[in-house]
Amino acid sequence: MALLPLSLAFHGAARTVTGSRHLLRFGERRWLVDCGLYQGRRDEADRINRHFDFAPGDLDAVVVTHAHLDHTGNLPTLVAQGFRGPLPLTPATASLSHVMLEDSAYLMQRDIEHVNKHRRGRPERKPLYTPQDVADTFERFEPHGYEQPWELFDGVTAEYFDAGHILGSAMVRFTIRSDGRTLRVLMGGDLGRPRRAILRDPVVPPGGCDVLVMESTYGDRMHGSDEATEAGLVDVITRTLQRGGRVVVPAFAVGRTQELVAVLHRLTEAGRLPSVPVFVDSPMAREATAVFKRHPECFDDETARQFTRGGPEPFGFDRLRYVASVEESKALNDRSGPCIIISASGMCEGGRVLHHLMRSLGDARNTVLFVGYQGEGTLGRRLRDGAENVNIFGEPVRVRAEIAGLDGFSAHADQSELVEWVQRLDARPRHIFLVHGEPEPMDVLAGVLRERTGAIVHAPERLAEFDLWS
Repeated sequence: MALLPLSLAFHGAARTVTGSRHLLRFGERRWLVDCGLYQGRRDEADRINRHFDFAPGDLDAVVVTHAHLDHTGNLPTLVAQGFRGPLPLTPATASLSHVMLEDSAYLMQRDIEHVNKHRRGRPERKPLYTPQDVADTFERFEPHGYEQPWELFDGVTAEYFDAGHILGSAMVRFTIRSDGRTLRVLMGGDLGRPRRAILRDPVVPPGGCDVLVMESTYGDRMHGSDEATEAGLVDVITRTLQRGGRVVVPAFAVGRTQELVAVLHRLTEAGRLPSVPVFVDSPMAREATAVFKRHPECFDDETARQFTRGGPEPFGFDRLRYVASVEESKALNDRSGPCIIISASGMCEGGRVLHHLMRSLGDARNTVLFVGYQGEGTLGRRLRDGAENVNIFGEPVRVRAEIAGLDGFSAHADQSELVEWVQRLDARPRHIFLVHGEPEPMDVLAGVLRERTGAIVHAPERLAEFDLWS
């Protein structure tokens, strides 16, 4: 038998942070790892998300690493355009994806309706996909547990390992055999951080790999220590409350919100924060938190003990209220007095947080606190970069509120954590492909990895394709 051709092409998250989409070809088989939404300026994002540089119906499978929308959010578009294969993913990712994709379709429709009201005669926009496309996507889910290998195709075995990034997140290793040769390709997804609240640490897959695809979001920087991050959180909240203002936290509904809530609970219990109302204004965050409670197999030991010893659990402490209805959400903006509002989306590209920003940005007593990465071209990035005026729902808004950021809450490994993880692999990769990062941090990390590991490190452009046997 002749050696079957094996290649890897990068159709998304190539020298940019969002829209993960990586295409593997082995003989006649074609499959993606992830199919996420590109997030950025509205027109550019719409164009990129609607167009695939391959025929969706020709794919045999899409293997999913985790539930964040920049990794799963374009799956319904793929299905709507003809994809009919299986969607392997972990059980917790399947549960979270039900919540996130349904919410994505709903918010997409609402945002499109709002934008169309202000298009002044220009052609109406249409959502990327419908609730029915989302339901059709769920029909293709195929759950697989951690460290339980399965045959993806003849000659291709797949295995998930816990990535410690969000609930259910995984890296997937493909073991590919042809003509007496074997190649192990590890698709890293997003790598989490050690010693974080709630989740277990990222696993170092035994046996290592020959080829590694790895994120580089924070490839040029180190996160602050947990102690410094918590001290910064206390400082931001305290000074805002002393001004009589509110703290608005744009936060991803899955992962970041739950970790932040757990930290606020611990700091308040320790007397480091005053007793102040905390509102989680995101229906998806509320549903996602319920999913967390159904998947304790993903928790670290400390979090698991909090749920079993009968005390106040970290996702529902006394000062916390989950906001459900639109009416309750609107009432928050008419509320007087200091409070903390945690709301999605994390990059301020949609959802209820936009209404809170419209209400809060113009008041110097308030603070908008970012606790996660802000992609290039997003409203969150513009605010973090110091914009004095922004547009929200097509209307100009003057920025007078304090804008603060704490990168220590990131669920992405920093440079030292990424490099250390690679160095711990039993068999280090000969080739490393960096994705999911902007060019500068990606290039910095590439240099460090070349020096520390001896691997051939690539930072591929979009649509670049590589022969993996060579």
